[in-house]
Amino acid sequence: MRTGDVLVIGLGVFGAAAAQALAERGARVLAVDAHGPTHRFGSSHGETRIFRRAYWEGTDYLPLLERAHERWTDLEAAYGDTLLMRTGGVFVGAESSGVVDLSRQTAETGGIAHEVWNAEQLNGRFPWFGVGADMKALYEPGAYTVLANRARLAMIDEAVRRGAAIRFGEEVVDLRSAASGVTVRLRSGGTLSCDAVVVATGPWMKGPLAPSTARHLSPMRVPVYWFRADPKLGTEGFPAFLYESADGQVVYGVPEWGEGGREVKIGFHNRQQTPGDPTDLARREVSAQEREEMARMVARIFTGVQPEAPRARYCYYTLTPDGSFIIDRSPADPRIVHTSACSGHGFKFAPAVGECAAALALGEPAPVDLAPFAGDRFGAGAAGDR
Repeated sequence: MRTGDVLVIGLGVFGAAAAQALAERGARVLAVDAHGPTHRFGSSHGETRIFRRAYWEGTDYLPLLERAHERWTDLEAAYGDTLLMRTGGVFVGAESSGVVDLSRQTAETGGIAHEVWNAEQLNGRFPWFGVGADMKALYEPGAYTVLANRARLAMIDEAVRRGAAIRFGEEVVDLRSAASGVTVRLRSGGTLSCDAVVVATGPWMKGPLAPSTARHLSPMRVPVYWFRADPKLGTEGFPAFLYESADGQVVYGVPEWGEGGREVKIGFHNRQQTPGDPTDLARREVSAQEREEMARMVARIFTGVQPEAPRARYCYYTLTPDGSFIIDRSPADPRIVHTSACSGHGFKFAPAVGECAAALALGEPAPVDLAPFAGDRFGAGAAGDR
């Protein structure tokens, strides 16, 4: 059976974005996922994610961010309903931390509107916060909160509308290069042949489908928590935020309208990470010790958020050695494209990453420079993919 031009493996946000971008280009697309459309075993589930462009991680990300912003707004227009909540964003750090200064450098380089505040200004503008006088903040009014589940499903809808075929519950167990294309074997016993493949399997990239990339990846299980705001304040107007303490602990958060009602989702970005195997689907409860550590941090940052979390569950970060992305063709076969999970800060980039993956799969130049995200930056590859 021939699937057509491109097979996309994985329908997390990167795979969904790649399927959409391929279908927009007129490619024949089959996209498959081993699970259902809204499973919680990977990195793309959940109600909300932050989008920001004053990126303290560096200016290399600016081209991808600008393109992602364009495509997020285009997707929202095509969807015809809200996908992006214009919450603004504040990025808070001690005088000694780099969060504010590096965010400001990126904002100045990219011409991104921003303001720098002291602690009194932050606590006054957003009364949930109660940070100490040693803290400062960068405010980015153009930052927003992406309605994550809704946006990812909108990508899939758009791909289908443009002719893509989607199959859930279909697992790929092997890829083989052949003169005529790429041969794909399914767990169900079927075999497909296609011209190109996009592998977008998040933490499952650690598995056998992309060995040259897998050796650079570390899937980590990370808890996420939901908190209630002070009833007198509610959550209307609560901003997306990042906070770095003087000792380097980074916390993120966004307002959320989910299963618990109006809450604030908060998590550590660089703590509470334990190695995880995504093939292990056993349900695990977030430990009392982890909850207590998070509660102490929330009490440290906020006066208007209650520090006991009614809910918590695990998600996955899939880390690379430098905390950045891999968006590249396989070193063994350029018809196989890898889009790695992105060290916990990739969701916002998904529309642009999907577009880049689509271009690579079709043999076209990527719309932005992907040199910073090349797979060979970690050194000479292993034997490569098959």
